[in-house]
Amino acid sequence: MREILLTGTRQLLKALAVCTLLCASTLWGMGRPELLGGLMAGYATGLVWYGVMFGRLWRSADMTVSQAKQQVVVGAILRLLLMGAVFWAAIQVSFGQFLATVAGFGIVYVLGMVLLMLANRKLFRQ
Repeated sequence: MREILLTGTRQLLKALAVCTLLCASTLWGMGRPELLGGLMAGYATGLVWYGVMFGRLWRSADMTVSQAKQQVVVGAILRLLLMGAVFWAAIQVSFGQFLATVAGFGIVYVLGMVLLMLANRKLFRQ
């Protein structure tokens, strides 16, 4: 599991760097570089989302089934609260910042899930 997470993290950061470059150049070309802050907030929310999820899953590996279920539920609640707080703060600034934050979170979420699925598929094929 540790190998999957470390490899996936490196790949995620590389893909995120490429996406950031593309998004930054697009926003700059549109004359809206102020939305980069929202994009970065979305990235940070997505990375914390994965950190909490993997941390809870890692801790639940040595627990009984009922304790593990409780860990997963608490982790899901914490992640949803985090996402709600960040999105609420973004919408208070402007609708454009909200959309940039949602886009940043979506990019991290989709990239992370795709890379995790590919890593698991590769692991179980061996």
